[in-house]
Amino acid sequence: MTIDYNINHIAILVCDTPIENVTEVFGDFGDNTHDLLKNGQSNLPYPVIKYQVCIEDNKNSKEITQLKQAYDQLRSGIVVGHIKGIILTGSRADSFAENILWITLLDDFITSVLLDLQNFPIVGICFGHQILAKNLNCKVGRNLPEKGWECGTTVIQLNKDIYTIENSPFKNPLKIADGSYLDELNLVEFHRDIVYGIPPPSSSAKFITIGSTSKCSIQGLITESGPLKVLTFQGHPEFTTPIAKELLKSDLKNNCFSEEDFEEFYHSTENLDNQGQLFGDVINEFLNIHCDTQQE
Repeated sequence: MTIDYNINHIAILVCDTPIENVTEVFGDFGDNTHDLLKNGQSNLPYPVIKYQVCIEDNKNSKEITQLKQAYDQLRSGIVVGHIKGIILTGSRADSFAENILWITLLDDFITSVLLDLQNFPIVGICFGHQILAKNLNCKVGRNLPEKGWECGTTVIQLNKDIYTIENSPFKNPLKIADGSYLDELNLVEFHRDIVYGIPPPSSSAKFITIGSTSKCSIQGLITESGPLKVLTFQGHPEFTTPIAKELLKSDLKNNCFSEEDFEEFYHSTENLDNQGQLFGDVINEFLNIHCDTQQE
C-alpha cells in the first residue's frame, strides 16, 4: 500500500522490530500506539503514519537506505507542516547504546530537529521517554541491581502537580465523579533502564515528573513551562493485558528475569485493572492542545 506522506498527520516513530509470537498477533509497537489513540475518549486531531526508525542489521545496505529515507520524509514533513506531532515508541534496545546506527541517527534527529521545535507536541513511551530524556541531558541507565526489572501491571503514584500546569492534558481524562483527580493509576511496565532525574531547566522547558513507583521515581515527564512541548511515560499505556501477558512469556523465554519474578509480574497483570487507556486519553488531549500551535 502506498503511503501518502503529504497529508497532515501525526508521525509514530517505531523504535523496534517485530517480536516473534507477539507482533503477528497484536501488531508492532506502532500499531499498538495507534490502537490506543484510536480507542480514546477524545478524537485524534489527525491520522497517524508510522515511520520505521529501527533496523535489525547495521550492515544491511537496503535497511540503511530505507532508514535514511524515513528521516528525509520526517524532516521534509516537519518543514512543510504536514507532520503535526511526533510519538516515539518503546523498544527492547538501550537508549544509551553506542555504535548502533539507528540509535545514533535518532539521537541526531532529536537534537537537531525535535528539540528546536516550539509548541510542537512530542510524546515518548518507555524507550521513547528514555531517549528524549537522555538528549535533554538526563542520566539514563540500568536500574539499581536490588530493584531490577519493573514489569507487568504496576500501581503508579501520580504527582499532583500534573493537574496544575497550564493546559494540563491530565485534568479531563483523570477527573473522577466527585470533581477531584486520580492520585494513582495502574499501568503496564516493561523496563530495566530508568531515567535518574528531571532534565535541567532551560529557556526551552522546565519539566516535572508525572509520578513514581517504588522501583522508578521518574515515571514520565511533562513540560511545566516553556515552548518545548514534551510528554513521556516510562510505562506502556499502549499495551493491553493480553499483549502484556504474551510479552512476559516472551521475556521469560529469553531469560530476561527469573521464574519467580515472572510469577509476580504475571499475577499483578492478571489481577490489577489495566488503566493504560486513560493515559492514551492524556496523549490525545496533549496532541489536541498543541497541534497547529507551532510557530511558523
